[in-house]
Amino acid sequence: MRLWSARVTGFRRGQGLSFRAHLSNPGLAVYTQLLAIIGPIVLIAGIGFFWARNVSGFRSDFVRELVFYLGGPCLVISSLTGSELSAASLLAMGRNAVIIAALCAMIFALLIRLQGRDLRVLLPPMVFSNSGNMGLPLSLFAFGETGLVLGVAYFVAMTVLHFTFGVVLVSGQFDLLALLRSPFVLAVMFSAAMLGLGWELPALLDNTIRLLGQMTIPLMLLTLGVSLASLKIRDLVTASVYGGLRVVVGFAIGLALVLLLDLRGAERGVLLIQAAMPSAVFTYLMAEHYERSPETVAGVIVMSTLIAFVCLPFVVWLATA
Repeated sequence: MRLWSARVTGFRRGQGLSFRAHLSNPGLAVYTQLLAIIGPIVLIAGIGFFWARNVSGFRSDFVRELVFYLGGPCLVISSLTGSELSAASLLAMGRNAVIIAALCAMIFALLIRLQGRDLRVLLPPMVFSNSGNMGLPLSLFAFGETGLVLGVAYFVAMTVLHFTFGVVLVSGQFDLLALLRSPFVLAVMFSAAMLGLGWELPALLDNTIRLLGQMTIPLMLLTLGVSLASLKIRDLVTASVYGGLRVVVGFAIGLALVLLLDLRGAERGVLLIQAAMPSAVFTYLMAEHYERSPETVAGVIVMSTLIAFVCLPFVVWLATA
């Protein structure tokens, strides 16, 4: 038997998982690191999936509102106001998210039109990725607090796009007041004001907001699992094709952008991870609310998520290489 030892140093500010391993087979260290990053995502989402199928009482609506109105905004505030990253780095990540969304919108709008399908049904799940439920935990586990803050910047940009372009696309209407009332948008405005004025939150308030924000990622993953258990696939072929394209095209655009901008470190890794995320679960809720063939959207979400799980080892390996 060949003996090997590995030590996980854990999370430090601005760092992800650091592995120091002495292995007879170097490839084993890589698999161990990938498992430590991806494993928690799969396990917690799996708990949510099992809960929805075998245990009654998981109130998805309540948990979703808890994250949307309380946990998520607190995570945004604690991440942005407590970050040591420059405002330029955060703005650059938000800009890159907008670029990726815009390119996805152009590519998939052309594809959907050529196939004679409804843009209001298929375009939202192809443009808006699951940068929250999956992207944030992966960014955190791969790059620590630095990755989480960059992931939040990407997520915020996608959220704003979803409440502007996404709402207009699905409903045909734009409500500026609804956008300004969004807890995430208010959290970004508050954080920007704090940073611009150079103010710091009192310790009591800062600790409270940080603690509330910490519940967000586990709840997001549990809700992801519950959602996957409840969504049904009607058209397997369409769902598989569009689901696969959502992951592959998104990752390809992210990779091209990384090479073009010559990004390094956590900025490079987080952008690759976020670009390869599957369709956002929220696009199903929008489709259901506005009656835009929600069963079709559900199929794309489920298949893109399953395909993303299969592709995650490669994506995370490339992001952390």
